[in-house]
Amino acid sequence: MAMTDEQRARVRDLLQLVSRTIEANPSSTAPTIRTRAQVKRKEGDMAIGLLLRGGFIERSVGAEETYRSAKPYRVSNEAPRAAFGDTHAAGQGGGG
Repeated sequence: MAMTDEQRARVRDLLQLVSRTIEANPSSTAPTIRTRAQVKRKEGDMAIGLLLRGGFIERSVGAEETYRSAKPYRVSNEAPRAAFGDTHAAGQGGGG
């Protein structure tokens, strides 16, 4: 079952919220991240998992599993990209 645009937007917003929470609270545990982001366990764990798989956060395992930001996740990271021809004027440039 495919996600609607609204569902995708909610997931992107959740990922951005959790990413910002981890950036502001480095080396936090999953329960701390969920509490500070004010999200439910299921949503928080899903976001942490997706951010981890996407390389946006890193997990450290010591006495506790903690997470830190590897690179910020922003909704703009997921924005569709324009094709090359749509961003560059055709037929312009050097050449002779």
